[in-house]
Amino acid sequence: MNTLDQLVYCSRSQLAPDEEAAAMADIVHVAAFLNARNGITGALALQDGVFVQCLEGSPTALDILMLHLHFDERHEEIEIVARGRIERRAFPAWGMTAPTLGRCDALSRLITQRSDDLIAWRDAMSALLTEPA
Repeated sequence: MNTLDQLVYCSRSQLAPDEEAAAMADIVHVAAFLNARNGITGALALQDGVFVQCLEGSPTALDILMLHLHFDERHEEIEIVARGRIERRAFPAWGMTAPTLGRCDALSRLITQRSDDLIAWRDAMSALLTEPA
């Protein structure tokens, strides 16, 4: 049986506001390729100067990816806020996806609280992805 984990991390953006859109497009483009190769799916948001990423994959693949993320100079203060076993992926079609830069009040609350409620993070990310631009 293949074990599947989901994790959510937050990190402080080091991007200037005028760099955000291009950086997000670059991150999604590169991550979609690399994550597909490593069996990782997920979603990424940038809100209030904080990156939020929900990742799904094998525990080992996620651990390795988290190590690599510490070398990305676009962010700092990486904190895993929630992690747990899941039975199926919430973002199965995406090696990585991101909404257009927008706001989600539920996501803002979770960022402020640094909640460990994996389901709440997943629901907020899903809502942000399905909201019309």
